[in-house]
Amino acid sequence: MANVLIPTDFTQSTLQLAAQALESLNVSSVNIILFHAFAQPQTEFELLTPARPRPFANLVTEDLRQACKQFKDKHNSKVQKIYFRFLEGETTPLFRNFIDANEVDLIFCPDNYVPVKVHSLSIDPLPMFKKAGVPLIKEAAVRQQKLKYKTAAEMNMQPMGQFAMQASS
Repeated sequence: MANVLIPTDFTQSTLQLAAQALESLNVSSVNIILFHAFAQPQTEFELLTPARPRPFANLVTEDLRQACKQFKDKHNSKVQKIYFRFLEGETTPLFRNFIDANEVDLIFCPDNYVPVKVHSLSIDPLPMFKKAGVPLIKEAAVRQQKLKYKTAAEMNMQPMGQFAMQASS
């Protein structure tokens, strides 16, 4: 079983990344860790106040929870768990400790991923991903379609000397 870290913007589009990860990885089962990073608080007061509001407190909505549950149910043969993890801070040693503590095996973050700032303290995790010391998967697998060619006669059309192409599922 592999623990796969995937960046999240707390929208259901995150699950599209998770689906791409499942297609790209050749593993029998995975735990999906949806990850978001926040800047560390700047003042001593913020650091020392245990009751301070956390930036991630209201970002995981019930709709997103339900979408994650449906995704897990749809892919129940591969997905063992889906859970959220947050990090406050952006140093490489801190992120490596996070990776170790969460037993992350690889990070899935395609080249076309654009981090979304969902909170004023949100930070771009890509620099940390590059220095994490675990494999970083940047390319999503391209689904290969089998193409079936039909002649014009098979398509009930007048032959024109060309073949029609139709994608089969």
